[in-house]
Amino acid sequence: MKLVITTLSISLIVLTACSLKTASENIHEPEPSHESELISEEYEYTASLKDVSGGESYGEASAKFDAEINTYMLHATFTNLPATENGDFYEGWIVRKSPTSVLSTGKTELIDGTHTNTFTADGDLRDHDFYVLTLEPNDGDPAPDKHILEGTLTK
Repeated sequence: MKLVITTLSISLIVLTACSLKTASENIHEPEPSHESELISEEYEYTASLKDVSGGESYGEASAKFDAEINTYMLHATFTNLPATENGDFYEGWIVRKSPTSVLSTGKTELIDGTHTNTFTADGDLRDHDFYVLTLEPNDGDPAPDKHILEGTLTK
């Protein structure tokens, strides 16, 4: 299902506090995936995700752009994430630092004991080269909340 992310002013801490806006993009809602199919694909960009919350979590993110079908694809997995409480959830984000743009990659899914974040979008989003995993309260606020993992996607 396609969602259109509208311009929305949000605040996100990425090393320093700054005011960010989401970009208007045609975004596909993450669809259930078969991890073995995703792992077998070659990805152009990868990131080791480091815990910035003081915990012991870590993760890996991979992304690529397929020009033939004009589609950006991202897959991330996470290890040692604390259990969520009270309806809280983990959500992924890709960030372009200049000009600033922050796009949600959706809620993580728990598949066979591993949290995963799979995202596809129409268009080339390779300029969104910073990945953030946040812990979100179930409060209806679309802005990113507590940063858990972060990393830069590089070739």
